[in-house]
Amino acid sequence: MAQRTDYDNGNDADGRLDTAAVRGAMWLATDQVGSRVVDMLFTVVLARLLVPGDFGLLAMAAASTAFLRLFGNLGLAAAIVQQREVDDELLSTAFWANVATGAALFLLAGVAGKYMGDLLREPRAGIIIFFLSSRFLIAAGSATQIALFSRRLDFRALSVRSILATLAAGVVAVALAARGMGVWALVAQELTRTTVATVLLYLATGWRPRRVFSTARFRALWSFSGPLLVSRFLRYLIGNADNLLVGRYLGSTALGFYSMAFSVFTAPLNDFSAIVHRVMFSALSRLQGDGDRFKRGFLLGTRYVTMLTIPTMVGLAAVAPLVVRVLFGERWLPAAPVISLLALAAPFGLMMGVGPSGLQAGGRTDLQMWFSLVSALVYLPAFAIGLRWGIVGMAACSLVGSAILAPVEFHVNARVTGVRFAELWEAVGASVVGSVVMGVTVVLARRALEPLGLPPLVALVALVALGVAVYAALVWAAQRQTLLGMIQVVREAAPLRGFRAGRLAREAK
Repeated sequence: MAQRTDYDNGNDADGRLDTAAVRGAMWLATDQVGSRVVDMLFTVVLARLLVPGDFGLLAMAAASTAFLRLFGNLGLAAAIVQQREVDDELLSTAFWANVATGAALFLLAGVAGKYMGDLLREPRAGIIIFFLSSRFLIAAGSATQIALFSRRLDFRALSVRSILATLAAGVVAVALAARGMGVWALVAQELTRTTVATVLLYLATGWRPRRVFSTARFRALWSFSGPLLVSRFLRYLIGNADNLLVGRYLGSTALGFYSMAFSVFTAPLNDFSAIVHRVMFSALSRLQGDGDRFKRGFLLGTRYVTMLTIPTMVGLAAVAPLVVRVLFGERWLPAAPVISLLALAAPFGLMMGVGPSGLQAGGRTDLQMWFSLVSALVYLPAFAIGLRWGIVGMAACSLVGSAILAPVEFHVNARVTGVRFAELWEAVGASVVGSVVMGVTVVLARRALEPLGLPPLVALVALVALGVAVYAALVWAAQRQTLLGMIQVVREAAPLRGFRAGRLAREAK
């Protein structure tokens, strides 16, 4: 009989799942911000010790291996999180499958490195690709450990070790750069980050793989992770097709405007979406089999997410011209309408990011795969059509495609979550209506301020303050109890002395 582990049911000591989920999201956000800040500080130092060509070489090599990272752990980590119970045999099977996959990717990327070096006309890039590809093999040793922590919603352990690994990698890179190692300082930084994170996670779980591999257990895991891999590939294709089309047919200048528009909202939105998905997937996986709690958990997570993100994206769409003027200058104004359109499409995209949390937690990655296929069949022709009207046409067709897919995505998720449209609207309706009213108000106010000739920064600050006030007032009037409940959960997840959300909630009743 397979030995069960301490992680077989994912129980945590906190009792309240919503509090544990919010605490997990806070730690993941801390990881994102902390790692980026540490990385940025070391990058500033490294930029003074190295030449631009060193960074360019690393970028060439990293881009050449980026696609293979989709297949890094075969999706088995997510399969472990989704399982209702795990034991040593299952975990060991996943561990050795990940190691074998990492070794195969290492060999594949290593062999391809020489040919990529010839293609890029930079032999050193091929050598760097060979060394960087060893990350596939190193990281394979931590995939199962990450899954174990995720099952428990213990994202604190993951975040702390991630930041420590980033710090150690930066120290190694600076030390080697100071000794004149050039691009190899950057290579060492990447390898150190992966190695330290893997070792820390391996030591932290207390779990060790056994020398056992069950073909039957692997097939069970693969029935979940196989469709998930296909879905990831399709999403990768969709996420890169528009940039390729713009660069190929509209030129580098148009791509510069388009990619800048993406960077304004895509990077933070993708970070937020990744956090939301990881937490919701782990939390909902613990509720599978309990239909009512599963549905309530999905609706609660969706309500909290939309309450924060929809007004942010609608507000960005309303003030995009001012944002561009303040952050980038007048010459970047052609990107403003693209930012507005993409920001309006973002809430649809976020919902399509939240939806897979329910599908995966319910074990229906097959439905997720088919929805990703439908998405590709909608987005790719939409991008091709939008090319006729330049980058604005591309962004507009992206918005139309997102709107078309929204009801399809709801129908697919309803099959797993059991959520009816009336229930979904009850959860997100106030946020949607409040955001629309806020957006219209801000646009009208922006046009009223234009004749006054105010400095762009002053006008932007005034409009943001107006938008926050309008939206907060509307949501407070429509969903006071929900808002106070969210504040209470945040307070319990990260206690703030003197913050009396509990008393306010009682007084509001």
